[in-house]
Amino acid sequence: MRIAILHYHLDSGGVGRVIDLAVMALAEAGHEVAVIAGSFPHKRSLLDRMKVGVVPSMNYSFLPGTLDDLAASVEREARRILGDAPDIWHFHNPTLGKNPMVSLLAAAWARQGKALVMQIHDFAEQDRPQNYRLLRDVGGNEGGLREFLYPVQPGVRYAVLNAHDADILNRAGLPHGATVLPNPVQPLPLDAPFDPMLIESEDYMVYPTRAIPRKNLGEALLWSARFAAGRKMVMTLAPENPSHRAAHDAWEKFSRERGLPVVFDAVNRFGRALGDFVSGARASFTTSISEGFGMAYLEPWLLGTPVIGRDLPNVTDDFTTYGLQQDWLYSSLPVELRPGEEVAHEFYLRNLRIVREHAYGLSRAAPLWKRGRMVDFGLLHPSLQMQVLGRILDEGISDLVVPDLQLERSAARIAEMQDGIRNQFGLDTYAARLELLYESALSSSKECGGGTDFLDPAAVLKGFLGE
Repeated sequence: MRIAILHYHLDSGGVGRVIDLAVMALAEAGHEVAVIAGSFPHKRSLLDRMKVGVVPSMNYSFLPGTLDDLAASVEREARRILGDAPDIWHFHNPTLGKNPMVSLLAAAWARQGKALVMQIHDFAEQDRPQNYRLLRDVGGNEGGLREFLYPVQPGVRYAVLNAHDADILNRAGLPHGATVLPNPVQPLPLDAPFDPMLIESEDYMVYPTRAIPRKNLGEALLWSARFAAGRKMVMTLAPENPSHRAAHDAWEKFSRERGLPVVFDAVNRFGRALGDFVSGARASFTTSISEGFGMAYLEPWLLGTPVIGRDLPNVTDDFTTYGLQQDWLYSSLPVELRPGEEVAHEFYLRNLRIVREHAYGLSRAAPLWKRGRMVDFGLLHPSLQMQVLGRILDEGISDLVVPDLQLERSAARIAEMQDGIRNQFGLDTYAARLELLYESALSSSKECGGGTDFLDPAAVLKGFLGE
């Protein structure tokens, strides 16, 4: 089978990591694969650059050019690499809104009856109002979104990362049903375990991800303040997005000024592989408040490192169905707000609600908070997190009531978790799941004819906002 995989970029981590592993799995299964993206692969990518086509107008932006130009460039690169037209076009995140031209391209090809897989890792409807606003601007209005955002044709198949997202698309009327396609999980690239003595510590916890706002850095720093002497928190990667980088740097400055035992951007600072830091850690930490698949809950185990921290049931409930229960994770980290902090939190949520109403085209969004002084720390705006954490540090961090991380309990499950992950998320299993998806789209694409329908975007939005 000739397969073309399309994405905005090939940066490290996230979707880039999934594409690396998918190409490896499909190649081992005997398929010809081309990858078309808006940028070259990152330096540690597993991709063969001879199998990569770069089309700059695929990237996170609107560049000069037309939809016809984009389609011609993508098809030309795919034919160059594969020697002929692909049998299947596999889009990653085509509805995200980072570049609406990609959404328009998928819709155009659906109308032409091409066999498409629309794999959605992240939704514009899920707390990404700026992305959705851009999509609405392209469509002109809510009705305009229905002309390009979620095409429905016999040869179009949707894949999502968890049952929660699949249920939303299915309830919105997806005729063939969304396929839950869990990511492949393989050990992270590793040279040698990182020695904690290099950061003047006895041991350390690792936060193995790019430190963007939804990863909830403030909460990780709060935990670091409670560490026993001799232990540090290692944050592995700084954001590449300039706006996210500013928030990261503010936390780094705060950490330095308050003497917190935290190392930032360790991968770049020490020039070491991500797996080095994971394999050398006492445990892998997560405080993220939003994930698609949740690779951070699985990858560290394969290097013998247990995972502790915040639970995200929309993600981890799926892992439980695969026999990978992590019931030591905590569900929230409640803190008591002072009156001024309570007012600041309410002001932030009121503004967030206005932004959501404007971006999502709502006349009145659902309330985001029932007023009260006890609030989950992870739900505070980072600036308020910083204020609250500073106050807690001044008054004494030991008085804060926090969940038990249950490190010993998680560490006792390493062998069991490794076996389960290898069985459920190995490359052979992933290749087989992809093949079924591709064959379903290909066999049904022959039935294409007449007009192309689209899911009701309001129904999808309602599913994510709970309106």
